[in-house]
Amino acid sequence: MRSYITGVTSVDGTLVQVLDIEKVIHGIAPVQIDMAPTELSMEDAEVLGNARILVVDDSQVALQQSVHTLRNLGLQCHTARSAKEAIDCLLDLQGTAQQINLIVSDIEMSEMDGYAFTRTLRETPDFAHLYVLLHTSLDSAMNSEKARLAGANGVLTKFSSPELTKCLIDAAKAVAEQGH
Repeated sequence: MRSYITGVTSVDGTLVQVLDIEKVIHGIAPVQIDMAPTELSMEDAEVLGNARILVVDDSQVALQQSVHTLRNLGLQCHTARSAKEAIDCLLDLQGTAQQINLIVSDIEMSEMDGYAFTRTLRETPDFAHLYVLLHTSLDSAMNSEKARLAGANGVLTKFSSPELTKCLIDAAKAVAEQGH
């Protein structure tokens, strides 16, 4: 059974349940995800094959969209539902063959948002080199500027599978040029 309640809080002495509105809407009208394999050039497929990706998003719906896009590209990835979980994953995989070299993170997350997560990575010597692609459902130039100032390598607004694919190819090429 899927729970639509993400928390409980007290407002003026009354207990209030907090709903995951994105999950409610998805339950009523699921987002259609294009499952057709994406055609990639040999060069793009090869460069993407070297990407070891961690997707970070506190929204199960958005996380599934990103994972579906990656699988359509023939890629596997690790996932995390918070910045703390992402850092734990990075530490667990550090020094292994699966060591992450590319992060796709939501901006709007509770506890630690994508900007703070990116700044934390940039301040941590072992993770400062990671390619960070921030994404948001809120389209604005302000988000792009804040992401750049936080140290993100790229920003994707308004999720779309083709745009994510293009951003991932650009990211994988940048990672390959860095040699990580």
